[in-house]
Amino acid sequence: MQKILIAAIDKDGGIGKDGYMPWYYPADLKLFMNLTMGNTIVMGRTTFDGMFDREKAPLKGRQNIVITSQAAEYRSRFADKYPLSELCFTDDINCGDVELDKEAKVFYCGGGNVYKQIIDSVDLIYLSRLDESYDCNTFFPQDPQSLGKEFTPYIPTYLTNSFSDKMAGKNPFTFQIYTPKQLIIY
Repeated sequence: MQKILIAAIDKDGGIGKDGYMPWYYPADLKLFMNLTMGNTIVMGRTTFDGMFDREKAPLKGRQNIVITSQAAEYRSRFADKYPLSELCFTDDINCGDVELDKEAKVFYCGGGNVYKQIIDSVDLIYLSRLDESYDCNTFFPQDPQSLGKEFTPYIPTYLTNSFSDKMAGKNPFTFQIYTPKQLIIY
């Protein structure tokens, strides 16, 4: 099973406001859909509630797993509406109590608390960096070296930026992929 953190962050490291993204980047949404389709996505309860309230969740074509300390309550609330293959709830960030396809990719897609808990154990990071600032109240983990300076995202030391490209469109953004550093043998 491959663990992938996927996020879109604004210039200040913001990822959301009140459980939703305060921007609309169609190219980034399409990229997210293409990368995650047919796989598993994991999100926190606040992210799920913000999407569900706007009739955007659960995301179709993917197994949706919601991390919440209220897993039993949410299970009973949604059990009659969605099959477990489409939507399930757990309090385990590693989803150990959820039946997962061992060959599947598991995408952690927010929010801030989920990112903080999982970032040091992911295999890849897909990061869309927006050039503008938005009025966010939830943030991506920050590199401690950049506190008080321009925001720099925290990337575990075992990962390195292996791809970076400016994505065109009405709202351009930079898409980056962080992969494990390769062992160099001399």
